[in-house]
Amino acid sequence: MPPTTLGLLLLNDVLPAEYQIKGSISKKQLQGMMTELARTDPQQYVKTISTLKRVGDAVATDVGITVGLDDIEPDRKVRDAILEPALARIKKTTNVAERIKIVEATQKLLLESTKKHPGQMTPMALSGARGNIAALMRTVTSPAAAQDEAGRTIPWLISKSYAEGLKPADAWTALTESRRNAIASFTSVAAPGEINKIIVNNMSDQMITIPDCGTKNGIVVDAAHAIDRYTAETGQLVTPQDTQKKTQFKVRSPMTCEAPDGICQKCYGLNTKGNNPALGTNVGIIAAHAMGEPVTQMALSAKHGGSVAYGAKPTLSGLSGLKQITEIPQAFLNEATLSPARGTVSAIKKAPQGGYYVHVQDHQEYVPPNLRVTVHLGDKVQAGDVLSEGIPKPDKIIKYKGLGAGRKYLTEQLHGIYQREGVDLDRRHIELLAKTDLNYIRIMDRDSSALGVLRGDIVDYNQFRKHLASTAKTVPIAEARGKTLGNNVLHHVAGTRVTGDMLREFTRNNIQTVPIAARAILHEPVMKPISRTPLLHPDFLARLAHRNLKTTLLEGAAFGDQSNLHGTHPIPAFIFGEEFGEGPNNRY
Repeated sequence: MPPTTLGLLLLNDVLPAEYQIKGSISKKQLQGMMTELARTDPQQYVKTISTLKRVGDAVATDVGITVGLDDIEPDRKVRDAILEPALARIKKTTNVAERIKIVEATQKLLLESTKKHPGQMTPMALSGARGNIAALMRTVTSPAAAQDEAGRTIPWLISKSYAEGLKPADAWTALTESRRNAIASFTSVAAPGEINKIIVNNMSDQMITIPDCGTKNGIVVDAAHAIDRYTAETGQLVTPQDTQKKTQFKVRSPMTCEAPDGICQKCYGLNTKGNNPALGTNVGIIAAHAMGEPVTQMALSAKHGGSVAYGAKPTLSGLSGLKQITEIPQAFLNEATLSPARGTVSAIKKAPQGGYYVHVQDHQEYVPPNLRVTVHLGDKVQAGDVLSEGIPKPDKIIKYKGLGAGRKYLTEQLHGIYQREGVDLDRRHIELLAKTDLNYIRIMDRDSSALGVLRGDIVDYNQFRKHLASTAKTVPIAEARGKTLGNNVLHHVAGTRVTGDMLREFTRNNIQTVPIAARAILHEPVMKPISRTPLLHPDFLARLAHRNLKTTLLEGAAFGDQSNLHGTHPIPAFIFGEEFGEGPNNRY
């Protein structure tokens, strides 16, 4: 019989037979099990979760949690065996990059050693019940590394723990990061509220408007994210049992829905109660709140935090990562270098200021010293392919690869940020945000009369897609290279130029023919910071619900802007007041 504990016995006494635990389990894993139970058996979930809460309350009351001095006593022997060789290496070099490398490697070793520290705090941190291993490491071994105001590792090795007290030089080194965390504590209430409001304002018009838009297109997702969705070709509902047979599914998605306004029931899939959301349901507001709720915890994590800086590849995490990927600041931290054109890597040369110059055909692109070049001489690349480590900037992805690739990239990055915070957010919420945030194009064609707009106008993507789709002809994929898609194919949207990479992707997904537009209309995708995207909304009363009120009113008066009181956005109908509520055609 495998070893067990009182806690394991108490949990298994509550959990259904198919969810019995046979070893150690973390808080995140238990949450995942309960989420799965909620999907497959809602009634059993309610009973189980209520009983779990009562057991937890009883244990907390009878046993409680206490921390003794022995729980946080530094294990100096283990700690010094790691620190002393690192300190010796630090003293032998004046090279900043080399010192940072030593500091980050040392922090990684200390973090691993902390997972074996004796005392009650270690299993609590490992399980996710209280605190985390990084915070415990700072207390019982050493922070080792600290970061400056820009998030860069300071080239100084901190040698003592918080339980012992830092030396003056170590305390000075850690001061900048501590001040940054103090600022995070002051802004931890304001920032989540602001972000939540911005996300809501972006998604307020995403209502369920029709039962089925009729599309046979969809996106490819892993089995875990396909449950409760409809397959693209056959329209069959994906159940948990189906995911035992396949690892990937091509499913309908809010991101590729072709409803004239809002979202159709089929592209959204089932809601948390296992039903198709009713016509007129504002799933955008629901998704916005689901995304906004964990942001408060992200802010608290930043406040209580300290960063673990050991040399992992640059990644986005927490509140700062969420802001960076959605606000796309000009100074984009750890920005990956992208190829500006299709071609061959013809040279890789050291730059006199540090870093490298990568040559693609006639283009020269700079890779900074903190990022590693990831291509080799002679490699063939497409426009928008990464040439270095780092985080690709979303607006450059859509510039080179199109609106659809940008939507997919933004969805993946945002989902990763939430996952790293321990939040298993339904991808459909993020796909809705990607659709609304990346939903505009600027017409650059001299002849845009068919669209009823002028050159330079920014228009809703769906208006553009409908025009191209009305003229599109289906051709075999062998004849599609270099031509313009006339409608959505997978996540790629109408107006995208077909490349070799796209053709290979179509082949992998058994797509034999694609719609091609009769004439390519010159345009460019538009991505604004998420805080400014609502200002692109065609309804001026919807824009007034956001910010920049003076500009909206002046431009509205100058251009004769109008508002639809019976549309999918709630604000115009609410302002009018008399008819607010559910109106005809599932609008307000």
